Amino acid sequence: MMPITLDNWLAPIKREYLDTFIPDGGGAVRFVVADDATLPALRESLTAAAADARLLVICIDTATTRLHMLHFVFFAIAKELDWENLVQTRLETLVTDAGYRWPQPGRRTSLVSLAESNGIAPPIMRTTLQQHITRTVWEDARLAQDFRKAMIALLDAQLAVDKDSLRDAVLDWMRGDLRNLKGVRDAQIGTRIGRHNARAMLMSLCHWLRACGCPGVVLLLDIRRLLLERREVLEGVAYSPAAVMDCYEVIRQVIDDSEHFEGLFLVAMGDARLINDDVPKRALSQYTALKMRVWDDVRPQGQVNPLSPLVVIAP
Repeated sequence: MMPITLDNWLAPIKREYLDTFIPDGGGAVRFVVADDATLPALRESLTAAAADARLLVICIDTATTRLHMLHFVFFAIAKELDWENLVQTRLETLVTDAGYRWPQPGRRTSLVSLAESNGIAPPIMRTTLQQHITRTVWEDARLAQDFRKAMIALLDAQLAVDKDSLRDAVLDWMRGDLRNLKGVRDAQIGTRIGRHNARAMLMSLCHWLRACGCPGVVLLLDIRRLLLERREVLEGVAYSPAAVMDCYEVIRQVIDDSEHFEGLFLVAMGDARLINDDVPKRALSQYTALKMRVWDDVRPQGQVNPLSPLVVIAP
């Protein structure tokens, strides 16, 4: 596979994806192969380009996050988000869309203070907001049901200081840190986030972030750990060959459902071993379902397509 310089790859990626397609709600997955000396520059360049487009950048290290189970990826993303700011932004938008004024933009306020600043009775304000939240959040078919319940609980808690414990429990549930579901019983959440619902939850999160004013997310996955044998791993997560295939399957599923992951640009970064057929049971070629989706078999006049799903960055 022919290499391409970092600048020659990044320029069209920024123009075609980061500046337009992703902020417009599109989703895409790209594999990038580079040596250990080039990967930090690649990460920095992508981060800067994403910042220019107001995209959120989240880096996931497979040495600490078990990639072969998508719900752990969801937890890792949830732990990186500024939920206070996201919920505050979404609540202010809901209030203004309902025809009211938020007294101090960017600052939390109580329902009573909000009602007083708009010259209406608190019960009327609560009823009006509940109806508006029902229409815009509860009836949003692009959100999984438990995700809707969680977001409604966070919105409600943002206006009531006596519900901080419920808010904290919901956030722990989102981050995978909740030990007992009793903590989210008042939010009517009855199941944990796991393999069975992780994709739906991640799709919901992507949609919710855009509703909160975030145009999209650049998710950087360092997958070099997948190519290491167990004996080479001194600390952190060690992946068996079977777990590596599960990781590839997780990425394959994201590729196939990319149109449903609104504003998500996933970049899987590996080294040359990823495309080396001599790496037994771990190279990309070992999982045909994923290789067929990313391998570039067409190279017009021997040129490299910078927008192809898999590229090799020159040192």
